[in-house]
Amino acid sequence: MARQYKLARKMKKIALTAAAKELGVSQPTLSSWESERKAPSIEGLIRMSEYYHVSTDFLLGLTTESDPRKDWIEPVDPSVLPALHETPVYIPEKGWAFVDAVEKCLRFADGSVMQNEAVKEVFIIPPAYALPATPEQEPIPKNQLQDYDEVWVEPISADHALREELRGWYHMKVRYVENEVGQRFYMDFYGAKWLAFSEMGGTKE
Repeated sequence: MARQYKLARKMKKIALTAAAKELGVSQPTLSSWESERKAPSIEGLIRMSEYYHVSTDFLLGLTTESDPRKDWIEPVDPSVLPALHETPVYIPEKGWAFVDAVEKCLRFADGSVMQNEAVKEVFIIPPAYALPATPEQEPIPKNQLQDYDEVWVEPISADHALREELRGWYHMKVRYVENEVGQRFYMDFYGAKWLAFSEMGGTKE
């Protein structure tokens, strides 16, 4: 059974370096645990369990049922998955997975995958715990984009820093959308490179 050390860290929304410091180990050591090149000691396993707030069974991949974060999750529309690259999501019939927006699938700890189009029901940790906030409604259909003067754009990219830099409010043009500093997304790449929403987190800032 595949271990879920990395998934637990991602659910806590903490970087590898910061997690290693809090756990009292080096970054290479934690990385080797997550890649399963090395196994943590019993003490290390307990520290991860306490720090990530999950059971040791969850960390060892023995169960998803004892994960207390299931009480925090909320449903999202499967159509927003392309905007959630590397976000932990919960599938009732299979447990926790990472979103792979590049390959358009979900990746589970046991190595299995589920294509986005096969996802019927999906849950995430709500914005109060998961930053940045996640779109709460379906993306705007491409043929309706011109009905809006301004839209919230979520880039589709494996590069987290790039997504953070480019996400935000964009003005609608004829062939593209453009933000206040001149960054653009072209209509031809809608659904492949970006998605648009009428709101973000329920309110416009």
